Amino acid sequence: MKTIQDPVHGYVEVDKKIIPVLDSPEVQRLRYVKQLGFANLVYPGANHTRFEHSLGAMHLAGLMAKSLSLEPQEVLLAEVSALLHDIGHGPFSHASEQLMDEYLHHSHQEIAEYVNNGYLNEALCALDISPDDVCAMVEGK
Repeated sequence: MKTIQDPVHGYVEVDKKIIPVLDSPEVQRLRYVKQLGFANLVYPGANHTRFEHSLGAMHLAGLMAKSLSLEPQEVLLAEVSALLHDIGHGPFSHASEQLMDEYLHHSHQEIAEYVNNGYLNEALCALDISPDDVCAMVEGK
């Protein structure tokens, strides 16, 4: 286990198996995507990122999956899916969504292109997690 300090949840335990996914460029990019877009211009304390949010989502998904007594691989799938649920967000989060959709024909919810290609795909396969299962979970299927 690796321990990460979270401003909301305190110390969060991260399964070492998840570290390659956490360290992937796709997830690390979320450190630079604001959770609340331009809200920090009005509320100076609103500086948290999609990365922090995704860590918290992963933590809560793990707690919920464990409370349901799911199998360890299902817990891992829930945690990884929660960690990856926002990797499609562009700069300034929802503030850029309309532009991304209009000009790039891309929605932040379309994560398949991220999890089916490159390093992230390799990291998921090493965990014996299907990218399709991650996409289905993120999309609520």
